[in-house]
Amino acid sequence: MRKASGLGRAGGLSVLLFYTTLSLASLYLMVVSSLTHLGTTFELSDLDWYPKDWAWDNFTEFFELTQGAAWLWLGNSALVATLPTAFSLVFSAMAGYALAKIDFPGRNLIFWTIIAVMAIPGFVTLIPLYQMMFRFGWFDTYYALLVPRMAGLAGIFLFKQYMSTLPSDLMEAARIDGASEWSIFWRIVMPMAQPVLAVMFLLEFVAAWGDYFWPYLVTHSRSLLTVQVGLISLIGVDQGFVRQQDYGIIMAGAMLASVPVIVLFLSLQKFFVKGLTIGAVKG
Repeated sequence: MRKASGLGRAGGLSVLLFYTTLSLASLYLMVVSSLTHLGTTFELSDLDWYPKDWAWDNFTEFFELTQGAAWLWLGNSALVATLPTAFSLVFSAMAGYALAKIDFPGRNLIFWTIIAVMAIPGFVTLIPLYQMMFRFGWFDTYYALLVPRMAGLAGIFLFKQYMSTLPSDLMEAARIDGASEWSIFWRIVMPMAQPVLAVMFLLEFVAAWGDYFWPYLVTHSRSLLTVQVGLISLIGVDQGFVRQQDYGIIMAGAMLASVPVIVLFLSLQKFFVKGLTIGAVKG
């Protein structure tokens, strides 16, 4: 038994090490590429284990190439990733609290309906959502970038599962003392929900920051581009760039776009790990 357990542990660690190496290798490749003059073609044979020319000017040339639009792209990405995420956290937390701690008719039906709808692939609802943007007159506006992300079923499910583990006696005591549901939610439940708030904020922020397809689909003005769409436009696909650019400059832009996500993860790592393990052990 011990030998089998040891082999299983070694196998698990091997798989974890393999995928960790792949993840770090891609990040390392991006860093090296951003500090190398690659030209208009990009092959692995063009790279060394470390930059030999240390092309720091790739970063300045990135902003010069975009004529300052890169700052606007980064600002749009920050807005798209931050504002809808904040709304989504509040709405999801309120819905999760109601489903977990408030007894009302149809509560279980609503919860199981949410689970059923979560099984529907996102691309199935893409065309109806796209049509809604046209009918509302939101195409090529910030509304199309912000509003669809302001609520999500996955967040409701996660908050409901977490809040089900919170002690109901504490909330009952607050009700006996005359506290309203709104006061209980903000003063008792939300402070206790910091781990799951950190998990949801990180997941939704990263998803919104890295999203390319939806911003590309609903916008065409350069002033509304997010950094992901802006980086693709530098390759010459559209947006007026008719020639291929130095891939070192493009990778420098990708490096800058990755920094906020990396900093955010390192800042919330403690809460993130704690939030993922909540409910794993009872008692």
